[in-house]
Amino acid sequence: MGRAMRALTYEPARIDDAMVWADIYTAAQPERAVDPVQTRYDWEHPARNWVHRRFVVRDGARAVGVAGLAHHKWEHVSVRHASLGGEILPDIRDRGTLAELHRFLERIAIDEGAKILRGSAMENDQVRADALRDLGFRRDRASRRWQLDLVEGRARILAMAEASRARMRDQGITLTTLDRDRDPDVVRKLWSLSNAADQDIPTTLPTIEEPLEDFVDWLGFPGIERDRLWLARRGDDVLGLSVLEYPPVRGVVNTAWTATARSARGQGVARALKCETLVQAIGLGVDRVRTGNDGANDPILHINASMGYVPVPGRVDYLKDV
Repeated sequence: MGRAMRALTYEPARIDDAMVWADIYTAAQPERAVDPVQTRYDWEHPARNWVHRRFVVRDGARAVGVAGLAHHKWEHVSVRHASLGGEILPDIRDRGTLAELHRFLERIAIDEGAKILRGSAMENDQVRADALRDLGFRRDRASRRWQLDLVEGRARILAMAEASRARMRDQGITLTTLDRDRDPDVVRKLWSLSNAADQDIPTTLPTIEEPLEDFVDWLGFPGIERDRLWLARRGDDVLGLSVLEYPPVRGVVNTAWTATARSARGQGVARALKCETLVQAIGLGVDRVRTGNDGANDPILHINASMGYVPVPGRVDYLKDV
């Protein structure tokens, strides 16, 4: 747990540090590579109801880590909670260093008024889990991660997509992409559907509605293309959406978001939309995709398993009262 090195320093991150942030996360967790283009866009388009603090961690002049915290603006929440995180380069990444990083963020979050702190560790990252426990964090809930082999599963996926298309036609449901939709109000409808679906995701800490402007920023996120965002319609009503995110520089293609209207659940809409995104990915030469869901979200977990996704290490959240 010890290390023979000078004390780490924490320097507020600038926009140009987005590359450093992405590189350090990728070095520490290469199986979950972070795209620098997406990171910079995220920093340049901050969510309007959130507060973010980001730091570059240095050992002397050398950038050896990154650290960040985020919380809702307090006027929007009844429970003041903040999420803490960061990474350290592999050559000095140990339990003590990660604990020190989180301790630094704790002090800032508490000074800003947080009453509950949240940290997280991947299921296969025992070092970080131990560091959080050293600081008094308790295990809260787990998120499942899945991966689908599009090469091995090609025939099965294509057949599943055809069956889903037939089921949608029988119910009068149309599947299309956002770029082909001619409804001038479609973005607002998708935003409303997304907010409602987000409220239905199992969670310990409360969430808040996303402003329309944030949703529009998300539609412009690098790797999310309007001709790859699939939506389901019945007449004027939008019943669901699903979109894969294609990192521009590095990382695995993954599901950015799948949501269905409450009125359409149980009708196969989510499966049909996910199938369309997968068929499209196969056509683009993608060999695998990933997705993630809360571990208590049984309906979507069932869909993933039935589509041939296999589990990969997920994320475990930890909480601490302060």
